Amino acid sequence: MKRDMELVRDLLKIIEINDDRKELEIPVDWDREVVAYHLKILDQAGFVKNNTKWADNRPMWIFASLTWDGHEFLDSIKDNAIWNKTKEGIKGKGLEFGSVPLEVIKEYAKLQIKNLFGLE
Repeated sequence: MKRDMELVRDLLKIIEINDDRKELEIPVDWDREVVAYHLKILDQAGFVKNNTKWADNRPMWIFASLTWDGHEFLDSIKDNAIWNKTKEGIKGKGLEFGSVPLEVIKEYAKLQIKNLFGLE
């Protein structure tokens, strides 16, 4: 399955506003298996603690909470202007946005924030 950075960002935003004792409110038009996969790889990256429960080979109950690194990453990409500048900058280099390593996206977004504050 291909990683979808738009979905990653949306999931992190949903997790941030959710009470981690309650199931995530996933939009009904989202594929729950795709969501479960992305939560699994976000857990592997150390950005979330994934607690998805499966039944009948389907993700039935989806729980997750952000880690410190997850909060830091989300803070660097939450703002729409920063997110769009990050995507445009990476695409401007001739790269497909979703195929760039997560650490590069994170650092590029942080650079956009630094530029906003005149720190670079």
